[in-house]
Amino acid sequence: MTLSEEKTGQVLVLGLSGQIDREGAKIFQSRLIQILDSGQQYLVIDFTEVTYINSTGLSALILVAKRLGKTGGKFILAGVIDPIQKVLKISGLATLFTILPTKAEALASLPN
Repeated sequence: MTLSEEKTGQVLVLGLSGQIDREGAKIFQSRLIQILDSGQQYLVIDFTEVTYINSTGLSALILVAKRLGKTGGKFILAGVIDPIQKVLKISGLATLFTILPTKAEALASLPN
């Protein structure tokens, strides 16, 4: 898994690619904690190029939802492919997250 970051106004876009497996999930969660600890309030996580996510990766998303919920922040998952959307629905997590089809739509829904 690889990560990329892009700041657009007040929003940080975290681009992911590959599989969020055991090793990738550790990197992903570590970086998310750093981002949240820095005070970032608006986050788009671009899943367009993610092909797999494990339970540790899902836990990292729950962490983000809880932390940003406490501070009034918001994050959006963008470009989530069907198999991962199914995992989110089956696990009951789809209702916890805002999921939009594209990064552009996610950016448009957050403050500049």
